Amino acid sequence: MGTIKNVAVVGAAGKIGRPIVARLLATQLFTITVLTRDGSKQLAFPEEVIVKEVDYDSVSSLETALQGQDAVVSAMAFEAIDKQKSLVDAAAKAGVKRIIPSEYGNDTLNPKLATVPIYQPKIAIRELCEQKAAENPNNFSWTTIQNASFLAPDWTLDFVVDVKERKADIKDGGDVLFCATTYEDIAQTVAGILTHLEETANRPVRISSVNTTQNEIIALAKELGATEGWNLTYSNTGDLEAEARKRWAAGDHSDEVIAMFINRAFIGEGWGGYFPVLDNELLGIKGIGKSGLRDIVRLAMDRNSLD
Repeated sequence: MGTIKNVAVVGAAGKIGRPIVARLLATQLFTITVLTRDGSKQLAFPEEVIVKEVDYDSVSSLETALQGQDAVVSAMAFEAIDKQKSLVDAAAKAGVKRIIPSEYGNDTLNPKLATVPIYQPKIAIRELCEQKAAENPNNFSWTTIQNASFLAPDWTLDFVVDVKERKADIKDGGDVLFCATTYEDIAQTVAGILTHLEETANRPVRISSVNTTQNEIIALAKELGATEGWNLTYSNTGDLEAEARKRWAAGDHSDEVIAMFINRAFIGEGWGGYFPVLDNELLGIKGIGKSGLRDIVRLAMDRNSLD
């Protein structure tokens, strides 16, 4: 399958994209090209990064930009997932060896998750990658990254437990184990995929920085001094899913409804938010352990510098 040298990154200015670019540069193994929207404001990247403007709606524009690229890494935002269809088509036409589409999250191979409307755009892109790999078995391949929940001392932790404001909606009792992954470990996973092409070809890789529960996060916050003043509510993810499906069918595609689906996906037991088998060792993910989780909770409790 050869080696990867030239890597194009899409969505490089986002919360996932920035660490990916930084990690790939740090390896000193790759030449990085960032694709940006045609006519958009030029964003600052390190001087060694090549920047190309593209039209994401144009396969020909993307194909031209991807000529000579060995791999494409997408970190497109949730709202733009469907834009990746043109990206996949262009990558296959340009002779790209490996594409990592923007999936980052739960196990979309889980049959329960496949019925949830917000995950269907991601599934459609993965299926398109599968089709292109079948059509070009010697030249094109794909890998998706499944990391379940994101883990950082900003809103990504707040989504599970807001330790700064001492409030949380406890789902399914609060003891359901789920995987949580830092942006830095996601970035290392990308580097690991690009240096382990054979082992990661045409499949998802599953990673986790730490496995935890809502109740454990609250317990850590209390150990760190947040002992009083908690505002806790309780809900069942099955009920949330039923409500979300009803509202979605009625045309309500609000953030509140999307959050209901997401909570069902990564906290609902058996829904693909916990991976008993991980690819951490293959991809160079050391994990953060409970001490690292404690450090993130501490930062989230005192985030004035982050707000």
